[in-house]
Amino acid sequence: MKKLILAVLLIFTGLSATTHAQIGNNEVFGFLNIPASARTAALGGNHVSLDQGSTSLFTVNPAYLSQTSHKVLSVSYLNHLSDIYLATTDFSYHLDNIGTVATGIRFVNYGDFTRTDSDGQEHGSFSSYDFSWSTAIARPVFDLMQGGLGIQVISSRYDTFQSTAIALFGGLHYSFNNDYTHAGISFRNLGMQLTKFDETGEDLPFTITAGITHRLQHLPLRFNLALHSLNRWELPVFDDEEDPGFTGHLFRHARMGLEILFSENVNLRIGYDRLKNEELKTDRRIDLSGAGIGLGIGFSDFKFDVSRTSYSETGGLVQLSISHQF
Repeated sequence: MKKLILAVLLIFTGLSATTHAQIGNNEVFGFLNIPASARTAALGGNHVSLDQGSTSLFTVNPAYLSQTSHKVLSVSYLNHLSDIYLATTDFSYHLDNIGTVATGIRFVNYGDFTRTDSDGQEHGSFSSYDFSWSTAIARPVFDLMQGGLGIQVISSRYDTFQSTAIALFGGLHYSFNNDYTHAGISFRNLGMQLTKFDETGEDLPFTITAGITHRLQHLPLRFNLALHSLNRWELPVFDDEEDPGFTGHLFRHARMGLEILFSENVNLRIGYDRLKNEELKTDRRIDLSGAGIGLGIGFSDFKFDVSRTSYSETGGLVQLSISHQF
């Protein structure tokens, strides 16, 4: 297993240099960055250091998989803007002396569109979709540390244009301070296109994310912080009129989340993504774009999570996730 952690660390340190010049707007398969579950959506976006990370998050950090993930089925549904929706399903299974394996699919449906020519004449209709299949394995690396690696097959089709790709993802997750504190790091979407849209090559949305989660010992509060896109410093926003400076760049990398633990089975969540706020805000009012809120409830072997994230004046996105351990 030490070979696994070595491979993960080599990818973190050696390959990030080749992607530092990527700009988000030039990347393809952006649907891979949509929050994987209602829990992370409520916390402002994908986090890599959560306490008790679930099967639904194994594509965010495969090191979340552990023996406690044995025979867990998770499904999630996101009602996106207009008629767009995202659906995911994931399943994990623990194999003694081997590790915990997981597999899952992600599907985005953009609905049906009317095909017209330059004169406005209709010529039937077409549909568009994004799809990915992922599988991963994780196991202990050292005491209190998990490591994981996975692979994704990705496909998108928009009318007659289609592209496929293959990508790797991996990560580490470490628990310490009597399990009150957790740290994690992951890389995602490291790969290449196999077939291209209209013969035009594009970069995958490669990203490195690091985070820390801490629960207070005497108050029912758990704080989550993730720094995403660490493979590049500048995260430009289309309406930038001047350089945001060091502090502005730093906060664009940050996702912050708070969990209020009413009980072991009932949690209220609040989160914020600074970059998303700057991309979506309108400046015409107090704008909550990039903010999320959600609720998690556990009942018997079931867990229910629901979230709502703000997209400024365009509305809010509601996501529902359900998991069951057989």
